[in-house]
Formats: sequence, C-alpha cells, structure tokens
Amino acid sequence: MNKSIWPNGAKCAFSFGWDLDGDTIWRNKVVKIPNGEKFIRSRSIGLYGIMKGAHRILDIMEKYNLKSTWFIPAENMERYPELIQDILSCGHEIANHGLDHDEFYGNTIEEQLDNIHRSQDIFRRVIGKPAVGFRPTGPLLPEVEEILFKNKSILYYSRGMAEEKIDFHLVNGYRSSVVKLPCRQELDEYIQMVYSSYPQVLVGQPRIASYEDVLSNFIREFEGAIRFGSAITSAFHPQVSGTPGKAEIIERLCEYITSNPDIWCTTCEEIAGYWKKRMEDSHVC
Repeated sequence: MNKSIWPNGAKCAFSFGWDLDGDTIWRNKVVKIPNGEKFIRSRSIGLYGIMKGAHRILDIMEKYNLKSTWFIPAENMERYPELIQDILSCGHEIANHGLDHDEFYGNTIEEQLDNIHRSQDIFRRVIGKPAVGFRPTGPLLPEVEEILFKNKSILYYSRGMAEEKIDFHLVNGYRSSVVKLPCRQELDEYIQMVYSSYPQVLVGQPRIASYEDVLSNFIREFEGAIRFGSAITSAFHPQVSGTPGKAEIIERLCEYITSNPDIWCTTCEEIAGYWKKRMEDSHVC
C-alpha cells in the first residue's frame, strides 16, 4: 500500500493545469502555409478558449471549490489583461508558458535566456511578479536550464515527460533545487479530442476519442497515481475542454476528484512548495 506523504492522508496530489494558448498555436502553424494568415478558422478555435472556454472552466472550478494553475504565454498576458485578472481573482495560480508559444526558443544560450527573461518581464508588468512555475513550449539547452534553475525564484518545472515521480530536476547530472512536477500526455485532452483538417491536427488525422473513453482514461491515471503516490498535473486547454460537451467531462472529473479523499487537488505551486519543504525538513536535499 502507498504510504501517504500528502496533506490529510491523501495518497496523491493533482493540479488542474490549464494551458491558455489562445490562437498562438494555430497562428504558428498557419504561418507556414501559403496565404495562411487569411485562414482564420483554426485560429478561431484558439480564440474560443479566450473568449468563452476560459470563463466556463473558471465557473466549473468555482462550483467545485477547486484551485488550479493556468500556464499562459506571456503574449497573452498582455493581450487579455481582464481575463488574467479574472483568473487571479478566483484564487488560481498563473505560471509561465513561454513568450508566444513558439516551439523554438533560439539556437544559443543567450537567445534562449533572452526569450525567458522577456516573458518574465511581461509577467512582472501584468501581475507584479515573475512566475514561479515553468511549462516551456520547446526544448531548452542544458546550459540554459542550469542557469535558469539556479534562480531562487523558480520553484517548479512542469512539461510533457515520460516520467511519473515528483523529484528535483536534474540538469547534466546535477540536482537542482527546482521541483520537477510531471505532466504526462495521458492527461492532455488535446491529443485525444482535437481534429483539424487544415492545418492537419493531429498529424495523421487519428479519429477523435469518445467522451466516455476520454473520461475513463483520465480516471485510470488517477487510480494509478493513488496506487503509487504520485504528484501529477494536466495539460488541459480551455479551447478544448471549455466547449459545452467537453466541459461535461471536466465536471464529471471534478465530481470524481472532490468525492475522493485520496486526491489532494490544488495549484502546482502549492504541491511543489509542500513537497520541497517536506524534503528539506527531512534533509533529503
């Protein structure tokens, strides 16, 4: 049996991670297509997440009294300040999701650090402080990670990874003081429920999974996390989960979470901070 390390005897920790990408992903895709700047259908999918989906998600979080983390490209911090304030006023965390959701951060250490510093400067201007959590949209050079993770203001790092154990992030074999909070693809509804023929998303045009299957997949991940004592976060998207039908999946998932005392559901910041303090108190780090 899993021995609980989480508050109130919970056996796993979870944070709803909402990637508020807006139209940045779609814009970055269509720019490579001839006359792509005139193709607005795909970009409207992303904008739906800003204009409607995000507020529907906020309403669901409020209904179930759950706090979550919103990973936001810095560009969207400036473009949608009222929405940012709505998210903050509901008690949610806002974390860094790159500058403009470009998968390319630069070829050199200087270029990548400049990209990150510019995004954090925008966070300071909009909400008065830099983000303590990072979910980069592209690979970072090991040297950049090493420099970044020596910054005492960075608490955690969460991106798609084939790992399940919360730990201190390793850079070139060096254990940093930054918490690695796994975000597995199994908790990314984008790859199960998005379909666009032009541009082709997902590549290869797989069939969209049924809603019941998606919910069942999510719940199985929680059952595994409970069994092994994991700390996990999702990569959900208001442009996907904020639609009327798919929002029902989130509601039913919230019902499952709030009725299960084995799950501690809160922000990524609180999970990472709690775990890090526990490790420091036990002299693990």
